[in-house]
Amino acid sequence: MRKLFAWYGLTFLLALTSVGVWAQTDPDEIADTLERSKAKGKLLACADPYSFPSAAQNTDPPGYDIEIMREIATRGGMRLEMVWADTGTRGGTSRAFRNSILKKRCDVFLGMSDSGDDDMLMGELAFTKPYVGMGYVLVVQGKAADKKTLSELKDANITVGVPMSTPIDDYLFTNNIPRSLFLDNRRIMQAMSKGEIDASLVWVTAIAVARREYPNAKFHMVEGYVPEADQRWNLNFIVRKQDQSLMKFIDDTVAELLANGKMKQILETYNVPFYPPFS
Repeated sequence: MRKLFAWYGLTFLLALTSVGVWAQTDPDEIADTLERSKAKGKLLACADPYSFPSAAQNTDPPGYDIEIMREIATRGGMRLEMVWADTGTRGGTSRAFRNSILKKRCDVFLGMSDSGDDDMLMGELAFTKPYVGMGYVLVVQGKAADKKTLSELKDANITVGVPMSTPIDDYLFTNNIPRSLFLDNRRIMQAMSKGEIDASLVWVTAIAVARREYPNAKFHMVEGYVPEADQRWNLNFIVRKQDQSLMKFIDDTVAELLANGKMKQILETYNVPFYPPFS
């Protein structure tokens, strides 16, 4: 009988120990977001599902932002898991943030630009350090094929297609550069594919989209073109303000990807010219 009680006692003790270990190692009990993500082996990221070449749902390749964040996750011993949040609906990014990262459905939001508007962060979010530069670039063909600058296009009286009601529209108007207005970048590239215009100033990612839609088109970005100072911005990731260890991990890994050329490699596989973060 004494042996039986001893056996039951040992079994009970082992059960208690197992429960204690489980409780101590349950990832959901870890307060720090980065450590919890590492314990679960996955990093949850949000992105707009309709923003190729940045990110797109159910496509291969998935978008440069997803590949970049996948590299970041891998270096932390995690896999990347995507949560989709449409920023194009009524309410825009604010609604997307409220329904995703602020509800903790994900821990980092991809592909945002720091325009200096803190209201965008809603008092609860924070930008990481920039990971890449973006801007308006010059695209030419036909009679403009050998032109390298807006000044050359102006001197040759060549009309430049631009998206209406944008800073670049105002820039061309202010500098008396002949311009043709379009609703958006996509319509500009469609017009170029039809030969209706021979020059345009478009957002850099518009070229990647146009290459897919018009693979036989003759237009090309001016080689080595760098967006002007007031025509370029940096891209950042967004995390919750309190997740400082996650932010540092992302910032440190981004610095590594910039230094070893991996960031440039990823961007260029999408026909997006690489610009390191602008100072």
